[in-house]
Amino acid sequence: MSEQPIPKIAPEIIWRFLDENAVIVSPKGGKVRVLNGIGTIIWKLLAQEVSTTAIHEHLVAHFDVSPEQASQDLRCFLDDLTERGMLVW
Repeated sequence: MSEQPIPKIAPEIIWRFLDENAVIVSPKGGKVRVLNGIGTIIWKLLAQEVSTTAIHEHLVAHFDVSPEQASQDLRCFLDDLTERGMLVW
């Protein structure tokens, strides 16, 4: 995965960690999203404003996933959060 701009959590998003999951609220859209374990790990890294490359490396190092699969899954996840207005680039 090539180096990309660092995604940031959109300023209007409200989020908390509850029972190993991230709960994300989008006040504009009135939507709530609960992330699973891996999604929560990615969200924690996003909150630290690390690069997508660093997130990718973390996933490959800590989970039984190929670099290619991690790249594809991460891109889909970040695209989904971006489309929902939860991330800005």
